This record gives sequence, structure tokens and C-alpha cells, in this order.
Amino acid sequence: MRHWRQIGFCLAIFVCGGLLYWQKSQRQAEEPSLPGSPSEPAATPMPAPRLALAPPSRDAGMADTNRAVPDEQALMERIRAVVQSNPPLAEALAREGRSRFPSGPEADERDALLVDALINQQRIGAARSETYYYFDHHPDGRFSNHLFVMTGVHPRPTGPGR
Repeated sequence: MRHWRQIGFCLAIFVCGGLLYWQKSQRQAEEPSLPGSPSEPAATPMPAPRLALAPPSRDAGMADTNRAVPDEQALMERIRAVVQSNPPLAEALAREGRSRFPSGPEADERDALLVDALINQQRIGAARSETYYYFDHHPDGRFSNHLFVMTGVHPRPTGPGR
């Protein structure tokens, strides 16, 4: 009796699979072809027109640079705003901040946000390397525990025997 139940179960699965396959093929036959599908040639997009702009004067370029380059606080606010939504931009901004403000008051948070941006990009090896950099440059940093939890990198012990 047990043998017949197993055969019946296998037949029921086989029949259900056949019905699902048949329904899927019916739906595909009823759907209209989408643009860009193999049955219809894809339209070639036109390139966007290029506008010829006059090069800015030397003085105007300097004014734009000063306006576009924020101070450390503004840079940190921007990094905080995009670390989750746009981690590559947050990484670029943090690296820019590191080169412009190497020992600024927000250096430890900036370096921790750089690690977070790398983690959000799933670049764990790079994040671990930056965590070692963090511990070398900020041994008593505010974000040591956070970085330990995120990367598994231990802060180096202090004291004798280091």
C-alpha cells in the first residue's frame, strides 16, 4: 500500500508540473510582444545633442571652484547623506576629505564612514584594510566598536607588549 501512495504522489507532482508549464506557455502566447523583443527590431536611440559652450574665464573658474569645494563640515554632511544611498560617491567624498583635511576634527568619523561606504558596496577586503588604517590613525577613535562589529578587525591592544 505504501508503494502505491508513493507512485500516486509522484504522478500528482508530474501532473501539476505539466499544468503549470501549459499555463505558462498559454500566457506567453497571449502576451503582446514587447518593444526590443527578438520578433521586433529594436530602435536605435539617438545620441543627445552636444552643446558647444564657451570656456569659462580664468576668474570665473576660480569662483566656481571655491563655491563647489565645501568646508569639512559641509563635506561630512554630504558623506552622511549619501553613505547608504550612493556608497561610491560617499567613498569618493571621504577620500577627498582625507586628502584635504587629513587631521581635521571630523577625521575619525570620516574614516569610519569610508569603511561603511566600502561595506555598502560589498567590498569587504577594502573595508578591512581601511579599518586597519582607522585603528592606526585613530587608536582611541569614537567608532572603534562599530568598525570591529562591521569588519571583525580588532583594535590593537595598548600598553606593554604592544
